[in-house]
Amino acid sequence: MTETLLKSPPQPELLLRVAERVGTPTYVYFADVIRERIRLLRERTARIDARLLYAMKANGHPAVLSIMKEENLGIDAVSPAELLLALRVGFDPDRILFSANNMTDDEMEFAHRQGVLLNVGELSRLERYGRAHPGSRVCVRVNPRIGAGHHDHVITAGPDSKFGIPVEAAAEILRIVERHGLRLVGLHQHIGSGIMDTGTLWSAIRVILEAAKHFPPVEFINLGGGLGVPYRPGEAGLDFENFDTRVVEPLDEFLTGDASRPAVWFEPGRFLTAECGVLLVRVNTVKANPERTFAGVDSGMTHLLRPALYGSYHAVSNLSNPDGDPVPYDIVGNICETGDRFARDRAVQEIREGDVLAILDTGAYGMSMASPSYNLRPVPAEVLVPGESDPGRFRVIGRRQTAAELVADVLGRAESRRD
Repeated sequence: MTETLLKSPPQPELLLRVAERVGTPTYVYFADVIRERIRLLRERTARIDARLLYAMKANGHPAVLSIMKEENLGIDAVSPAELLLALRVGFDPDRILFSANNMTDDEMEFAHRQGVLLNVGELSRLERYGRAHPGSRVCVRVNPRIGAGHHDHVITAGPDSKFGIPVEAAAEILRIVERHGLRLVGLHQHIGSGIMDTGTLWSAIRVILEAAKHFPPVEFINLGGGLGVPYRPGEAGLDFENFDTRVVEPLDEFLTGDASRPAVWFEPGRFLTAECGVLLVRVNTVKANPERTFAGVDSGMTHLLRPALYGSYHAVSNLSNPDGDPVPYDIVGNICETGDRFARDRAVQEIREGDVLAILDTGAYGMSMASPSYNLRPVPAEVLVPGESDPGRFRVIGRRQTAAELVADVLGRAESRRD
């Protein structure tokens, strides 16, 4: 069934100028959108004085991280390289939470040397950390046994999830903490990604709040991220009208009854950056068979993996022919895979070869999941639109690598391996 609703891109004339001057494929990020999402979330959580950490895996470009730093957010880092990048951008170690999954001893030691707080989600890792660094501060990730998300692959809690220590193991957590004199300063959970239902969110929050009663007072409870955004035309976003009454008010009430009143942390990624991003691509080929019409573009699944990996929806708009009649297309990429498809049977303004298309809501898990390795396609350029601080302007923040430069990198790595 053909999707007939269309979603409008931000500043289409500026996007066309970017495509003309910088070329395609190019990711474009609108800084004002990021700042507005931060403002909205801060307003909604003001009653509980929440601390916001940015889950930088969503989009770790230094320019994006700099916006987060200017807005006084902390960082949720999930690898040594993410941690190192956050430090190089200028985040203080006490503003970074290191949440690597199944971390190695080397990763644990590296994070400890940087002076950041470790968030540990395995009993055996907690034991190793206690033996190596008795008396250290630590946060523990628990699995509240409730998971949610837009796809099975992004559900990060519940009985089938690899993440966190089951809440039923609270006694064992305490034994390890006491045995090594660790200072348990925080409890963490994260149930999944792309959550729109505040009822599901509160169900998981309630579990960690109840679990907190079994531990000595902690400095903070980290409720994770996963707040969803509307990808489809006409789709409602996170129910912020009920967010206050179904999440913030009961959370505030619960904390008021706690003499220690721990701080509340959130760590959004997608919510802050998804809607800030547009992937610009150019149509090279339009061809039809008896069943469907294909619009082939100069990008592919190695630039935006979400549709192939999750079956994710991203709205598409024809910037070159915005008033054209909607026609159903399969919008496909340049990678040698049948699954390399941005949209199937999607109504888009009539597409002609040479037209520039905007693939919307790609600021999160777009470039951060891109790779030049498969089919050796260089990753896109990146552009930042500063917004109110510099209206109508944009600047290139990531240069597009040439094919020759990519091959030089491949050969250079091969030479290093021989050495």
